[in-house]
Amino acid sequence: MSEINIQLVREFFELNRFRVLTHWQHDDEQRRGVESGLLLFVEQVGPEAQESPPYLLQQHDLHRLHRAVVEVRAWHGDKFYPSVVESSPILGHVASPEVRSLAQSVFGVDAFASVLVISELPSSTEPRSRAIALLKDLGVQHIVEFGTMLASMLEQLSAQSNYAPSQTLQTLRLLKRYDLVRRQQLEFRFPMDPMPPTVGPSVDTTVNDPGE
Repeated sequence: MSEINIQLVREFFELNRFRVLTHWQHDDEQRRGVESGLLLFVEQVGPEAQESPPYLLQQHDLHRLHRAVVEVRAWHGDKFYPSVVESSPILGHVASPEVRSLAQSVFGVDAFASVLVISELPSSTEPRSRAIALLKDLGVQHIVEFGTMLASMLEQLSAQSNYAPSQTLQTLRLLKRYDLVRRQQLEFRFPMDPMPPTVGPSVDTTVNDPGE
């Protein structure tokens, strides 16, 4: 699962005109316990924007993000409730001194942001705000929700184009081509719920008395 996560995030940034370098964990880092196997270093192709991007990134905000180290912690089985963030200090790894030092060596400068890709935040206002505050306390500068990212990619892909060099983009394009996902929503049109039990025909088994 981790490989497809990192591939989708990589191609999301490439679609938005970023140069992308994938960092795979090395043996010496594994021995030191550094969990950096899902890091990307991204840099905008165009000139640097004057405005800073918001904390929760949307596709239309990316032009304001010039350079960043990105870590993918999708955890698709969970929403990032405050309890999940509080019990998972590893979420601050992308903002750790080790990762910042690595990013400085990659970019050659110390002007870059830290971005964390997660599954999704709670929809309710209070736990959503609390989870964001906790992620900020960990040093994470921006977050991207996985569903937002996928919806953006589907919007950008053309159903008539061919993305064969990329298996992930080609799969998304085919889902769009055959109208299997609704516009801006990752909802499949074919039924996902179990079929109701089949009810057999009703048969009248009453025996009439011939004397009646």
